[in-house]
Amino acid sequence: MNKKDKERFVQIMLGMADNFRDSITKEGMSMRFDMLKDYTITQIESAARQIMYARKYTKMPPIAEFIGVLNVNIPKPEDKALVFANEIIAHSRTQGSRVFPPRLDNIAKHLMTRRWPYAEWSATVLTSELTWWVKEFREAYKIYSETTESGKLLEHPHKDIKALICDIGAI
Repeated sequence: MNKKDKERFVQIMLGMADNFRDSITKEGMSMRFDMLKDYTITQIESAARQIMYARKYTKMPPIAEFIGVLNVNIPKPEDKALVFANEIIAHSRTQGSRVFPPRLDNIAKHLMTRRWPYAEWSATVLTSELTWWVKEFREAYKIYSETTESGKLLEHPHKDIKALICDIGAI
């Protein structure tokens, strides 16, 4: 959310407070806005509706409940990795090793270019190894998704090597 969404956010929170016959302070409103600013106003509105439909208590829900509802629909990295692994295997079976699989995200592309170069992997992988490969792919995908910025993955790890080579012998 951004500053222009604040007015709509206040309307949603006041509507919820009215629904639950509760009140919300200015400080509480500000804190809720700050804690939920990483989500879109549409997501906040949807979560508010879900909470109002299902909540049995007559108190304003805490921020943790909002975050819980908002995070339910976000796929886990392991689940995304499984989908990509299955797409890679299916692509390998239908297209062979010459055509790189389309529709991979940056992490999956990185893994299939650096860790398992696709052409080589596709040409040599045995069917009996696929179960283990999927497990390794999921684990690697999860680790990369938690520890790296996906935009920087495809940069060459030694992009400054030319500068280093030029400096050799200059001393």
